[in-house]
Amino acid sequence: MKILLIDDHALFRAGLRMLLTTICHDATTLEAATIAEGIALTHTHPDLELCLLDLSLKNESGLAAIAALKDAAPQAAVVVVSSADDSATIRACLDSGAMSFIPKSLGPDVLTQALQHVLKGTVYLPEQIVTAVDDEPKRPSLTPRQWEVLHCLSRGLPTKLIAREMNLSEHTVKEHIALLFQALGVRNRTEAVIKGSQYRLLSGPLAP
Repeated sequence: MKILLIDDHALFRAGLRMLLTTICHDATTLEAATIAEGIALTHTHPDLELCLLDLSLKNESGLAAIAALKDAAPQAAVVVVSSADDSATIRACLDSGAMSFIPKSLGPDVLTQALQHVLKGTVYLPEQIVTAVDDEPKRPSLTPRQWEVLHCLSRGLPTKLIAREMNLSEHTVKEHIALLFQALGVRNRTEAVIKGSQYRLLSGPLAP
C-alpha cells in the first residue's frame, strides 16, 4: 500500500510514518510539505491508495487541498489529520470529499486504532460527530447495491467513479444514492457517511 503524508511539520510526518510502518508492514510512505508537492507525487504514483492530510498548512487552504487531491488522484482515499476537531470542520471536510477525520489530539492508542480503521478502508470519525446525528432505535436495512453505494460515498468517490466501479450508468447510480438517502433518512452525502458510521454500517465487509 502506498500512503502519502502531507504535513508541513517534518517531525509530525516522521512520527506518523513510524506509526504507520508498525501497523502496516508493507506500507510505502511518501511525504510532502505542501499541496503542490503532494499533487506532484500523485501524478508520479498512480497506484497511491491513501493520503493523510494536515488541514492547517501554511498559507494553504486544507479544504481546497482535499478537492485538489481528489481531482488529481480520485482513486485515493483522503483522510484529514487535524488539530481542529469541531463538528463544523469535520462536516466541511467530508463535504469536500474526505473519507475520514482523525484529530491530532487523540492519545497514542486511539490514534493507532483510528489509523487501523482507515488502512482497512473503513471510515473513522470522532465520537462527537457520530453521536451528533439523532439516534434511532432501529438499524436501517439496506440492499446490497445501497451498501456498495454507501461504501463508495465513504471513500469520497464522485458519481462518475461510482458508476465506473459498479459498472452502472450515472443515472442508475443517482437513483441508488437517492434510495440510500431515503433508507437512512438523510439529505446529503455527508449525513449518509455519518449515519453509516453511527450504525457501524461501514466497519465491516460489503455485505448486509
